[in-house]
Amino acid sequence: MKKIVFSYFAFLVFVIAACNNIRDKGREDKPKEFPKPGAVVATDSMPITNDPLNKFTFSVKVVADSNVKSGVYDVDVDYGPNFAEGQFNMPKGGESLLPLIRRGSDPYTFVIGFKMAGDTTFYDYFEVSSNRNTTKMQYLKAYTF
Repeated sequence: MKKIVFSYFAFLVFVIAACNNIRDKGREDKPKEFPKPGAVVATDSMPITNDPLNKFTFSVKVVADSNVKSGVYDVDVDYGPNFAEGQFNMPKGGESLLPLIRRGSDPYTFVIGFKMAGDTTFYDYFEVSSNRNTTKMQYLKAYTF
């Protein structure tokens, strides 16, 4: 009786291992694709309405840095004739996420964030705001994956 139970158990382990091996062969891990350094991955702009004499715009561009594989992106900001630049890192474990931009709730504010695969939620991550005198860039939240 013990030999039958042992044989059945060994056969069951063999079948499960074979099924897992077949399932894993069909799934190839694709290499992560990153944007090329210097590529603009997200951009948005809005008109500056509090200056009636000029037709200025407030614009933000997210550009892939030379360390894009580590999740590093450059931020270029134009507020009329004024220019500012900064840099941010995507969250640890989320280096392959692509940054997205949406308008913030305050005037002349953009929020840089990301969406997870299969999810429609926009995750706020980095904020860029500007006015006539200053441009401010700051992290909003911290994430790890």
